[in-house]
Amino acid sequence: MLGKLFGRAAKPAPVVIVARLNARLQPMQRGDIFEDPLDAQLRERAMGKVVGGGTEMAPAPYGIAACDIEIALNDGADGAVQQVIEILERLGAPKGSVLRLPDGAARPFGLSEGMAIFLNGTDLPAEVYATSDVNQTIDGLHAALGDAGFMMGHWEGPEETALYFYGMDYARMQALAAAYAETDALCSRCRFEQIA
Repeated sequence: MLGKLFGRAAKPAPVVIVARLNARLQPMQRGDIFEDPLDAQLRERAMGKVVGGGTEMAPAPYGIAACDIEIALNDGADGAVQQVIEILERLGAPKGSVLRLPDGAARPFGLSEGMAIFLNGTDLPAEVYATSDVNQTIDGLHAALGDAGFMMGHWEGPEETALYFYGMDYARMQALAAAYAETDALCSRCRFEQIA
């Protein structure tokens, strides 16, 4: 009421939008890779902040289907929405991601492609599981991929362990990872799938 008496307009309510990322990330990974850097950049630009997030589960063997980030913007103008998209794409948002606006509109975005490597967890010789270390396999894959891609997430299922890598060219990532897989016993009988 005092604001009206003195001619000050009430501060408009934040505009809440939701970024649905076509990325298979667990909550901690989602926070480290996307939420925290996005929140820092929004606050630095006085545009708004990240106010929540969630992970959508998928049926076996995938574990995770996608994840959401809830964003409160001080200004819901198209320019602000476009800046959010650009920030998320710089952070590695995969193709197939969608920004949902309050009016129900959806803005597709995303530039990177995704590769899932499913490690066979049941059909290899027992000595392979006894003598292998999945962390060494991940290090080997990172070295083989170089700047072609990096691992954002993983999922441990009852029969397979999925490693989720993202980069700009699925075919290149797959070729490099497949060449490495021939040298690592834990990758025997693994399978590859494009996920973005």
